[in-house]
Amino acid sequence: MLAAERRARILARAQEDGAVQIARLVEELGVSHVTIRRDLDALVDERVLDKVRGGAMLRPGGEDAGSQHPAQFDGTIGVLVPTSYYYRHVASGVAETLRARGGEMQLVVSEYDADAEARLLDELVRDAVAGILFAPSIQLDDDGAALRRRLAELPVPVVLIERRLPGGGLGGCSSVRTAHELGAAGAAEHLIGLGHRRLAIVSRGRTQSADFVRSGWHDALRRAGLDDDALVLGADELGLGPSWPAGGVEAVLERIREHEATALFCHGDENSLLALMQRARGLGLSVPDDLSIIAYDDEISALADPPLSAVAPDRARVGALATGMLLDRISDASDAPVVHAQVEPRLNIRASTAPPRR
Repeated sequence: MLAAERRARILARAQEDGAVQIARLVEELGVSHVTIRRDLDALVDERVLDKVRGGAMLRPGGEDAGSQHPAQFDGTIGVLVPTSYYYRHVASGVAETLRARGGEMQLVVSEYDADAEARLLDELVRDAVAGILFAPSIQLDDDGAALRRRLAELPVPVVLIERRLPGGGLGGCSSVRTAHELGAAGAAEHLIGLGHRRLAIVSRGRTQSADFVRSGWHDALRRAGLDDDALVLGADELGLGPSWPAGGVEAVLERIREHEATALFCHGDENSLLALMQRARGLGLSVPDDLSIIAYDDEISALADPPLSAVAPDRARVGALATGMLLDRISDASDAPVVHAQVEPRLNIRASTAPPRR
């Protein structure tokens, strides 16, 4: 069953009964709790339902929602994102929204190069796109003024995805991003709650998203009084390549042993993390008895042995919300307000975390 069909049936049930329950919808539609929650979130975003504990209720005026549809779109939007597996899921959310509302996507990719991104923006404008979704190469501590001016000069609306314009202040572009800092803080709080006091983090990225992950992790450790004793492994030890360098797995395990860490949080590169688990097993280290592990991202974590606990960003939802926001800005022109939205990731707890043995 397509998402649009499921949501139409959920709305019809809400119009009939006044409210819907997640458990009942799971049984009726034969899908998971996660799928139903996403459908309810989408109907809440469309302002036809209101979330309540265990389900949702029909919003006043929602009786006529079946005849109301978002404005259709017959143009093209540009999508400019870095070359990363992460953004293919964002693009799928963009495509799903465009299937529902019409229009096409022109996808172009960059190599984390600001000059190349400026050129690609100009090319999208010359191709007559109606608006642009953009993930620029910016850091949290960048000035941001030049990019702000550049985006203000564009003749089409822009919505940032997985980024926030640094520098603060009013105006600028609307944005939709994952609340990475909350996901990292949730991972830290879970490990601390299990009793871990010697913690390590591997985070090599030099992107704004990586900055948010590290800030959330350190904030949680500071609140627990543990930040000064935490082990941090990053680009200086493991480089910035797509995978850890030769000997990287052994170097991480050695540092963990020296630090006597009992828990590891790893941001990025699940393949290297799986290699680490295999090498640890060969050295007699048991996961989770000797070392609890949480991955950031949940691409293949569930397939590990043991299955990895993981922070799971809802990347498709980011793409869908950003697309809806951009289409609204295209439709409303200058009347549309600047909006900054965040999507909380989920923390999926599996067999790779447990209380420390000692």
